[in-house]
Amino acid sequence: MDIDERINRIMNKMKNLSSIQPEFRCGEFPPKWDNPLEEQMIERYEKANGITLPEDYRRFITTVAGSGTQPFYGLYSPVGESTQYAPKADIKEKFPYTVRTPLNVAELSDKEYDAIFETEELNIDAGYVLLCHEGCGMYSILIVNTDDEDTYGTVWFYDLANDAGIYPLIHQGTNRAMRFLDWLEYYADRTLELGNTGYFSYGELAGRIE
Repeated sequence: MDIDERINRIMNKMKNLSSIQPEFRCGEFPPKWDNPLEEQMIERYEKANGITLPEDYRRFITTVAGSGTQPFYGLYSPVGESTQYAPKADIKEKFPYTVRTPLNVAELSDKEYDAIFETEELNIDAGYVLLCHEGCGMYSILIVNTDDEDTYGTVWFYDLANDAGIYPLIHQGTNRAMRFLDWLEYYADRTLELGNTGYFSYGELAGRIE
C-alpha cells in the first residue's frame, strides 16, 4: 500500500470518529483539519533548517492537513507557533538519542542528570518537531534530524514533566518504532476501539528497540 492509499484509509477512519462521543477528550472532537501547507513553504522550512522531513509526514501536511484539532489537543503545524509551555526544539541540531538508547530519567547518574537539567551541557531539545500535546506535559514528537537511520522519522513519547523520559513509540504489530502514519492511525483505531468511555495515552506504547 502506497502512502496516499494509506492516508486515505486513515482519514476514512477519522470520519468514523463522528459516530462516538468520548467522555474523556481533549481539544475539539470529532477532529477538524486545517488546509494543507504549500509545498514551497515546506521547501523553505527544510532549507532553512538543513533537514528533510520524513516522507509520510511531509505528504500528509502538504496534501491533507497542516494541522488539526486532534489527536488530543491537536496536531501542531511544523511552521506554526507552539504553545507557551511546550518544549521548543532546535531542529538544526541532532537529536541526541536513538531507538536503542532512549532517555530514561530514572536510570541517569547524578552527573548525567546535571548535564541535562542543571548545566544544560547536553541539549535534549534538538532534532524534532512537535506533533501533539496530550496534557500534563506529555507530548508526541517526530525525529527529523539524527545521524541514526533507524531513529529518523520515528515518533517518540516526550514526558519530562513527570520525570519519565523520552522514548520511541513501539508498534505492537511489528515491534518497531512507529512512524508518523503509524502514530496517526493508532489514534483513530484506539479511539474507535475504546468508544465513549475509554481514554488512552501514547505512553502505553513507549519503550525501546532491543
